[in-house]
Amino acid sequence: MARRPGLLSPFAFVRRMGIYRGLLGGSRGWLYAGGAMWGFRLIKKLFGKTEKTIALEKLKPGQFVRVEAIPAPTRRQRKAAKRDRKAAKHSR
Repeated sequence: MARRPGLLSPFAFVRRMGIYRGLLGGSRGWLYAGGAMWGFRLIKKLFGKTEKTIALEKLKPGQFVRVEAIPAPTRRQRKAAKRDRKAAKHSR
């Protein structure tokens, strides 16, 4: 059976002790430490970057991939798009 790296992590240890010794055992120090680690993990999940796989393909010899970034619209372009949406909404 393979070992899970999370079990050896000091963050996982503090979270686990926060539950066992803090919440269930009554130790305020462990409760605060565990609460801080659980809170950090929750914030990271809620506000962290999320990656999304769009395509997964194997390339054959001679094939290539071209990746381009779409530039963010300027403030003028965002305002124009907002005006266009409002005009389209009112013309219905």
